[in-house]
Amino acid sequence: MRLGKIETVDIRTVSRNEAGDFTPWLAQDDNRSALGEALHLGELTLQSTELSVGDFSADIVAVDEGGAQVLIENQLEPTDHRHLGQVLTYLAGLANNEASIVWVATRFREEHRAAIDWLNRSTIDGYDFFGVEIELLRIGDSDPAPRFNVVAMPNDWARQARQAVRRASSEALSETGALYQEYWLAMRDVAEASGEKQRFPKAWPRQWLPFRIGRTGFQMSAVANRTGKSLRVELYMRQKGMPPNQAFNALMAQRGAIDAAYGGVLDWQALPDSVAARIAVHLPNADVADRGDWPRQHAWIVAELAKFRRVFADRVKALRLDEIPGADDADADPDEMA
Repeated sequence: MRLGKIETVDIRTVSRNEAGDFTPWLAQDDNRSALGEALHLGELTLQSTELSVGDFSADIVAVDEGGAQVLIENQLEPTDHRHLGQVLTYLAGLANNEASIVWVATRFREEHRAAIDWLNRSTIDGYDFFGVEIELLRIGDSDPAPRFNVVAMPNDWARQARQAVRRASSEALSETGALYQEYWLAMRDVAEASGEKQRFPKAWPRQWLPFRIGRTGFQMSAVANRTGKSLRVELYMRQKGMPPNQAFNALMAQRGAIDAAYGGVLDWQALPDSVAARIAVHLPNADVADRGDWPRQHAWIVAELAKFRRVFADRVKALRLDEIPGADDADADPDEMA
């Protein structure tokens, strides 16, 4: 058995300029996605880079899957007091009522790690702070690969609990939205009890809940159709800048093998009037308002999500898709899924 040796690569050998090299690299879809996954924030949608805040420029401004702002400050060196001050300046100038503040550096000094911990303990609800060390790794002559190591973060359970309480008490939260949020929170307990190791997303007050599957433009979703009294688990595809339905057609070419791997016949929907497509399975006679039936419904959703991940995760990652130069399809709202 031959095994390679992992070596650490000095990030300065591939990126010498913070604003000119590192920030544009981190803002790219794949790298931004990897950072969001490491932070358990889900897909990060880019809003701006080098955004002016007074006399300073915020490196990266994005939003997470729940619509909360994410401010990213990065540096190609160990943390210092100047960048800590900039983080707080950007927070004061940019953040709304809910934001995640991410400080990325090559090494976190203990006093700055302690500062992040103190901010998480002491600031008002809605603001979460993360300290992230980036390192580059290489095996043999391979290209160096980045790894994000989260060294300071808020307690995940406390953050989830704060969000649930904050949204449940919001006057703007409708009765239906509150029902959906309670439904997804109850399903999280079932998923954790089943031994599911994938990160459970934030429990939104919406009829659908997205789960990452490892590639931008693809997600698994659980959808509760209250009006139709049914549930749906699906692979949802929304590929910007791609030929229409290219991803769907590429999977359709494997339909026989996919249905066989799933163990049944799936519902393949090209959605010609939309910018997206889906492959789904349905559970009829499932009323989300019937709390007594929740155990059955949640068990079904959790089991189907696990099957979808097993069947589709590697196939989705292996798809070879061609971009259309200059194309930029409008985002589809998954709420249309109902």
